[in-house]
Amino acid sequence: MDTLSTSNRNRKPRWNNALELLSTIALALLLGLVVWLVAINQENPLVSTSFPEPIPIAVRGLDESLAPLQDLSDETVRVVVKAPRNSWDNLKVDDFNAYIDLSGLAEGIHDVDVRVDVVDPTVDIQDVQRPQLRVQLDRTVDKLVPVRAEIMDNTAFGYDWQTPIVEPISVTVRGPSTQVDQVVSVRSEVYLRNAKSQIERTLAMAPQNSQGQLVARVTTNPGQVRVVVPVEQWPGRKEVAVRVNLEGQPASGYRLSTVRVNPSTVVLLGNADLLAQLPGFVETTPITLTDATTELQRRVELVLPEEVTVLEGDTVLVTASIAAIEGGTTVKQKPVIQGLNNGLNASVDLETVDVILSGPLTLLESLGPDDIFVILDLNGLLPGNHIVTPRVVVPDGIRSEGVLPETIEVVVLEPEPEALATPESDGAGDPMPPSPTEEAGTPPPESNQQP
Repeated sequence: MDTLSTSNRNRKPRWNNALELLSTIALALLLGLVVWLVAINQENPLVSTSFPEPIPIAVRGLDESLAPLQDLSDETVRVVVKAPRNSWDNLKVDDFNAYIDLSGLAEGIHDVDVRVDVVDPTVDIQDVQRPQLRVQLDRTVDKLVPVRAEIMDNTAFGYDWQTPIVEPISVTVRGPSTQVDQVVSVRSEVYLRNAKSQIERTLAMAPQNSQGQLVARVTTNPGQVRVVVPVEQWPGRKEVAVRVNLEGQPASGYRLSTVRVNPSTVVLLGNADLLAQLPGFVETTPITLTDATTELQRRVELVLPEEVTVLEGDTVLVTASIAAIEGGTTVKQKPVIQGLNNGLNASVDLETVDVILSGPLTLLESLGPDDIFVILDLNGLLPGNHIVTPRVVVPDGIRSEGVLPETIEVVVLEPEPEALATPESDGAGDPMPPSPTEEAGTPPPESNQQP
């Protein structure tokens, strides 16, 4: 019995010693942790302040049958953030996700909580400086309204624009019912910019109310409209191209590179019936190139019919550039009409045009009449008189330096009744010319195409 008591008395001090040791170790660990935290905080302290940039607010859960009356795309929120200094150094707007959840909301005005999440777990959002956002929801509706083309400027002097042709004539507008109910039409603004011939544009549209004011929060379907504005010349006036009358050839070893005319077109004045019979060009008095080796500049008179005058003087300045040849020539070529709308005819008063070419002499000497094409693209043109810039198609290795005249008048006509039964004819009543591919044996679209 005495031995057992002695043993128990011996174990109690040892147990107390173990507890004291564990307590000392725990205290040491705790003190070490505190020291470590203090050191870490001194090296990378926590900083609490406002994030310097606004955070955009996204919209989630909006029912397709509803639409907000206000524009929510520019809404933002600011937050107060607590984070280690190192985290602040790398913190960006993209690290935050601010949003409002509109799930389950009906029509009317709602104060919706603004929620902000952050990607970095070391960052704590302490305050949202705009905790709620007031949103007014309305039914989404559709409405069919007419399209109105508004002319914003004017044509060139001596020309008038006619009633615009709009396609489609009506479009569907969509948006909140409160906004859509205000829309009476959509408007497209058309700028003519001193046009002398038909204008064709593909334009955006703006919904407007009865006072002509823009209605916001409304979209259109389709988003664009095609507008064609016919342009006609005043009676008693006619704009024609100037065709330079060149005679002779430059000196041996030289070529005619370019010819510039200022102005390149003139407005003729006279009796309307007489002007209607004139071709779409006037010629100058002859300019001789014989033995020329340098640039020629001449002011020459226009050859005018009787009782016809020119609006701004009857002389033009002609500049003929002469260059040492590589190789060059001027050929006459009949224009080819392409792109004429079905059921229409076209006529060109000009029988041929002068095409100035350059390139290797061997290629120039091998050129045939079927190797060169002067194309008049009439795609989309309505009946009437049009000034068209020709496009020249030449073989590879040959360059087109210019066309005389620079523009050609084309008259697009409604078909004669007897012409309706001859679909194999072109707009001028002649057999349809073969395509450049058929005539030249090579595909012109892949050849050099130069205006």
